[in-house]
Amino acid sequence: MIAYSYKMMRYCFFNDKIMSVKDAKVSIEDIGLLRGYGIYAGITTANNKPFRLDDHLDQFEQSAKTLNLKVPYSREKIAIILKELIKKHKFKRTNFRLILTGGKMEGGIFYDEKEPTFYILAEEWKSLPREIYEKGASLVTFEHRRMLPEIKTINYITAVSLQNYRKKHNALEILFTSKSNVLEASMSNFFMFKGDTLVTPKDGIFCGITRKVIFELARKYFKIEEREIKMNEALNADEVFITGSFKDIVPIIKIDNKKIGDGKVRDNTKKIMKLFKDYAKIY
Repeated sequence: MIAYSYKMMRYCFFNDKIMSVKDAKVSIEDIGLLRGYGIYAGITTANNKPFRLDDHLDQFEQSAKTLNLKVPYSREKIAIILKELIKKHKFKRTNFRLILTGGKMEGGIFYDEKEPTFYILAEEWKSLPREIYEKGASLVTFEHRRMLPEIKTINYITAVSLQNYRKKHNALEILFTSKSNVLEASMSNFFMFKGDTLVTPKDGIFCGITRKVIFELARKYFKIEEREIKMNEALNADEVFITGSFKDIVPIIKIDNKKIGDGKVRDNTKKIMKLFKDYAKIY
């Protein structure tokens, strides 16, 4: 996994202003902490601009609506905040984590929807090792379907608790399955190629923004299917890759010690990686 160094001054947006991370304090009475009630968004940058910001905020607002939370700032205000955090840090590429909870807990289970907790963390994007993009990575499976998979909540209990399991199997991520169906990775979406047909799960997943961009870029070159994928079909795919805002496109050459195809990063995945890289360059 990536190790971050935070020796430099880091800033966040919290309590209506930008401040140092060390000075930002969430109340111990926050329902996000006491009951795990909140939502999350992960946004990266391309050319020092938030990548597909409107798409991310569409999802963030829909997640908030699903949990009866209210985003306390307009899109225009959030865009200004992100721009300021980019200027302050001067990272070549920045990752943002947007967190929204119900705020202070009331009566053990309630909260005041008019007083939410909202903050934005900024950190320097760190690439996975170059070898992973060139030679591929492994996934290890686990039977799990997230509660409310269509939104991104702050509940990562299963993913966090499985990190020793992931390390034991020398895998980059956990691949969640349910009743022999492939769903999503712990922090990524799943794609596979069967010949020149690009296939990805449709239901029981969070539809990430990188996933959406892949659809836009790939449809000119490949047939695309959103549908149920059986585990046996995934293991016998010609090519597999995963996508995520903080890792872009990662080729997968092994699942549960089963080699995918010939165990090498093949041409269709390389094509997708190049399409995405070229798109991000001119975004």
